[in-house]
Amino acid sequence: MRQLNIIAILLMIGIGTQVTAQNKINVNGIAQVNEIPKEIIVSIDLSIKDSLYQVCFDNSLQALEQLKSHFKSNGINPKNIYTKNLVVNENYEWQKNKKVKVGYSSTINLELKEIYTQKYSKALLNSLNQENLDLNYRISFGFTDEQKTKLRKDALQLAIKDATEKAEIIAQASGLKLSGIANITYGTSPSVNPRTDIVYEKQLMNSSSNRNSAGVNLNPKEQMIQKTVYIEWNFTE
Repeated sequence: MRQLNIIAILLMIGIGTQVTAQNKINVNGIAQVNEIPKEIIVSIDLSIKDSLYQVCFDNSLQALEQLKSHFKSNGINPKNIYTKNLVVNENYEWQKNKKVKVGYSSTINLELKEIYTQKYSKALLNSLNQENLDLNYRISFGFTDEQKTKLRKDALQLAIKDATEKAEIIAQASGLKLSGIANITYGTSPSVNPRTDIVYEKQLMNSSSNRNSAGVNLNPKEQMIQKTVYIEWNFTE
């Protein structure tokens, strides 16, 4: 009868809790914390094409300096723009059902991170609104290092609390007594379907084909960090 009572309790609590034949209760503690991210992240792809390799390369560097100058004129420090890589590839086109080399194509990948403010976002959009450069950009939001540290700590504490409360409910309702923790695993339970430890979703806006920034809403929305702990409790009857 006691085994049936335990099964009924597990169904009420949900997946992530098990009672083993070795007088142990296995519990998954899961917690999610939400907060508005403070960091705005911009990824930029700057492209140049030319029939000659050296001209393509040189024009890429000139376009980069032009872009940085435009950022500076809008009050954004160009030193905060990091060049991740520069790639020059052969450029081909299909002509009369044949792949024909027409020159070279270069792409410079840039990244810019800063604390979000409405003033900064306006300057950013103005800097990216350029008709004479072939650039694609993606704007997203993320947690700062300080936010990550705090949110991870809060989520982990709540996950442990969640696991403890589940174990206490099972023990009390089943007439059992918890006698201590046998094992703690940080992450996911080996006996339960794995769940993502950190849910880190960014808002993403691809504006490669829209140069008009009027009406664009860059207000960040809440994001979530999730933590999971697996606790194995000893119990006595």
